[in-house]
Amino acid sequence: MKIDTYATLVDKANHFDCVSIESKNDLDILIGEWTEKRNDKRIIFRGLTEAKYKLFNSAQRFWNGDEVDRMDKSYHDFIQAEINAAKSFNNNLLEKFFNAFGHAAYDLSILSFLQHYNAPTPLLDFTYNFDCALFFGTDGLAHIPSADIENYFSIYAIDTGQQDFISFILHLKSSISQINNGLEDIKKNEIDTSIILSKIEQLQYSYFQDLKLFYLPGYIPGGIPFTIPKRPNFKLVYNQHNLNVINQEGLLVFNSDPTHPLEDYFSGGFGTVFQSTFLLAKMKCWNIHKSLKEYVIRHLTENRTNPINKEFIFPQEEFIASNAFKQFKNFKS
Repeated sequence: MKIDTYATLVDKANHFDCVSIESKNDLDILIGEWTEKRNDKRIIFRGLTEAKYKLFNSAQRFWNGDEVDRMDKSYHDFIQAEINAAKSFNNNLLEKFFNAFGHAAYDLSILSFLQHYNAPTPLLDFTYNFDCALFFGTDGLAHIPSADIENYFSIYAIDTGQQDFISFILHLKSSISQINNGLEDIKKNEIDTSIILSKIEQLQYSYFQDLKLFYLPGYIPGGIPFTIPKRPNFKLVYNQHNLNVINQEGLLVFNSDPTHPLEDYFSGGFGTVFQSTFLLAKMKCWNIHKSLKEYVIRHLTENRTNPINKEFIFPQEEFIASNAFKQFKNFKS
């Protein structure tokens, strides 16, 4: 089954707040604007090599494109099975890896790991850094002059300050606070809280799969610890555990729906049957002419201490080791 795309720029403009970037001057103005704001971290970005692509995550593309939806399993069953398989692989290797750093192998952490190694997940990569989004918009980009939307790549932006687009951290804090405040009442009524507390402590997919939409902040030095004063044995530390996330200044957006792309949540304040409870402004989208690819690459690589290229964006453990050895061999006392 072919995944749906936008046929024209006019068609796409019905779903986004679109601006076309046609010249080097237009691009310089755009880059200058967001370079000044790069430390804000309120706006997050995503780059795609084709303007025609809708913002489907990889789990949606697999579920619908490979017609897995015809199997006798639900969308959430498929994702949970994938998480379980990753955890149990090779004598529970991933669980041991996370435990080595003092963290449990949360379902959410497993999804983040799978996302960065190209397995289907309900997550989409975003970045706090506009330049990193430009890299993803041009990495592997091929330009054969054609008509209309085929001539453009795209950069998307979401304002995380909107009330209906919340961080998973805020959701966790709210849930844990409610649980702590209600534990005495629960105790009086002899209600067993162990199941829900275990789901939260392990960040199990079954706990958050129905939240519909949220974003997962990027790497945070030391992580974010959560405690429940009335349950001193409760332990949870959230963080991103992937080398790619750090240099990419990356974060992840979760969309639980199996068929609707991310932009369907952002209707410009006009609720739809699909998401009548969300009041989110249309995403900003810059459709940038593909002829500007080389100009973008020069911007990302020239006169920089750390050029934004594949080695920077996708750091490999082997490269770190080989570079350290290379530096040693070139060392002069």
